[in-house]
Amino acid sequence: MKETLPSWPSKRLLACAVLSIFTTIAEAAYYPDFRKPFDFSLLLANNKLDLQTGSNEYDVSLDRISIEIFTLIEPQIQFGFISGSSHLSLDNDPVSAGKSLNGYHAGLAIRSFLGHNPQIGFHANYIYQETKNETAGQMITLDWHEWAAGIFGKVPLGQQWELSVGWTYHDVDVRHRTTGNTNQTQNLKLAGSQGRLEAAWLDHSDGRVSLAIQRGSYQQIEIRFLRKFR
Repeated sequence: MKETLPSWPSKRLLACAVLSIFTTIAEAAYYPDFRKPFDFSLLLANNKLDLQTGSNEYDVSLDRISIEIFTLIEPQIQFGFISGSSHLSLDNDPVSAGKSLNGYHAGLAIRSFLGHNPQIGFHANYIYQETKNETAGQMITLDWHEWAAGIFGKVPLGQQWELSVGWTYHDVDVRHRTTGNTNQTQNLKLAGSQGRLEAAWLDHSDGRVSLAIQRGSYQQIEIRFLRKFR
């Protein structure tokens, strides 16, 4: 069976993210006088959400391993990108149940800060994701468009701890395509707001480790390892 390739806009987005990651890290490693500060994060996230089409509801378990980079040139507004691997399972669907759909995700982000102690912030991002499962007689593909925006408040707890509480709105639009023995296309959606709590441990060399829990229609547990390069 001929494999369906990602759309050209998705290819461009992934290529830009990968190229930017490579260029930024290469410059920082090669040039001792590199003066473009940035945040580098490794994220491990487990997500659970319910996608809907009409009266039908599908339980989704989504694991992502991501690399995220934000510029730190401007202290109050910063731009970033994210890219990584995605591993998804879709229940309550006779065709996809019990199968693992693997692929990638890539996206762009923006964040803004006001104040220092306490600190108030805003963040927004867009992520494109493609996951698929292919056998001899059938291929299942999920094309995923995800928009998110939210606000948060952050307070320090001593010198090495930080607590953040926030609210995030997610809008997810998924095209579920099945070809082969069974041929069908479904449009799945999710839209809703979530509460988010994050605790972070800060070291003394511009590094941090954080654990975030998000509750609502888009549940998430996320571990972040972050390092600032100045």
